[in-house]
Amino acid sequence: MIIRDSMLRDMAKLVAWYPLRWCVRALPWRFAYLLGEAVGLAESLILRKRKNRIAANLLAVYGRRLTKTEALQIARQNIQRHYIEHMELYKYATLNTANLSRHITFEGLERLEQALRRGRGVILVHMHYGCKQFPLVALGIMGYDVSQIGYRDTEEETHSWVHKNVHLRIRMRLENQFSVKHIHVGKSLRPAYEALKRNGILMITGDGIGGVRGAGENYLPLPFLGRTMLFPPGPSRMARTTGAVMLPLFCIQQRDFTHVAVIEEPITMQRTDDRKHDVRQITAQYTRVFETFVNRHPEHWMFWEEFQEGVLIPKSGSGEGSSGDLENEPLEKL
Repeated sequence: MIIRDSMLRDMAKLVAWYPLRWCVRALPWRFAYLLGEAVGLAESLILRKRKNRIAANLLAVYGRRLTKTEALQIARQNIQRHYIEHMELYKYATLNTANLSRHITFEGLERLEQALRRGRGVILVHMHYGCKQFPLVALGIMGYDVSQIGYRDTEEETHSWVHKNVHLRIRMRLENQFSVKHIHVGKSLRPAYEALKRNGILMITGDGIGGVRGAGENYLPLPFLGRTMLFPPGPSRMARTTGAVMLPLFCIQQRDFTHVAVIEEPITMQRTDDRKHDVRQITAQYTRVFETFVNRHPEHWMFWEEFQEGVLIPKSGSGEGSSGDLENEPLEKL
């Protein structure tokens, strides 16, 4: 999602990170989920621009099978999941080996075990899809050697003072309590290679950073959801260089607010003398898997707002592939 700082949003962050965080931490998990849904519903009703942008991009992809009402419903669910993920962050510290299975189960864990037996490390490539941090936290609690590459730039000039000094710093402090190692983009990636060398697990997003930063200059244009989307080459480069097994990972929230983490079949890697070709082929493989899961649960993907020209879709002079007038059309008349 694209988060733009404002005075109103900064005030909301102060409430969220102080009294709200303390309350959610003390109350049952179900309350946290219901509160996340309520906050997301309130935003989608009061601040409709984001919901309309998401719905417009959904219609650009699924217009033949979705009505505007259905697209708006998925957009609302998408925003609600964004806030549910925030509420879960407040609650992760209460998880342990005794209660973990009440909240998350794994499908395909045997694939992870088999990959680790090769002894060259495992890259779990995932999207900004569902509650993406839950598998990370769970694997750490289960005793796996897990590291995550992430982006937490507290010096970004576009961020407000509250975002940098409250939102990001408290978030990083909470994340540092996980039984995992964090590797931040912009710093040395040596810890990532060391993690794979000791046969550890490295989690990394395969759909980029998102937000206002959009895609990097070296991103690869690949077919995705009937469009062309820009994907980071980093995960594939690392897998090709190290020989680590790459497994796609997805976290799907159930109706009762529990989660199922799905570990898919390993990505096939055929190394040739053409590095760029290899990286492109590896990336194209897991983007096809990504596409399958987005089609199954479109409300789970957090980058629908970025799925537009100039952000995750490369600009074209003809404008082909854009959502056109759909974004400006009044999707909801309430």
